Amino acid sequence: MASLTKDDAWKMIQIMMSALVLPLAGWVWNTNIKVAELENDLGDAEVVIVDLVKKKDQYESKEIAITSQIIGIEKDIEYMKGSLGRIEELVTRKKDK
Repeated sequence: MASLTKDDAWKMIQIMMSALVLPLAGWVWNTNIKVAELENDLGDAEVVIVDLVKKKDQYESKEIAITSQIIGIEKDIEYMKGSLGRIEELVTRKKDK
């Protein structure tokens, strides 16, 4: 039988290292690809979020305008009720005379 030399031991260590390092390199490669895809998706999501925030701000400003119009209409209705009340008083006074 042949005896094992230091060179044979070193070759065995190298084979075990390559059996460990190559799959890890593949895993790192795949993980890097997935991270790049997530970063790309995140960039797209950030653009969508900015658009949604702009739309929300536009709707809020429109809501404020509509609310102020409704308040104005309510004030006009109250004024009309008061005017109608005064007209009713005048009409009923003239009937009584």
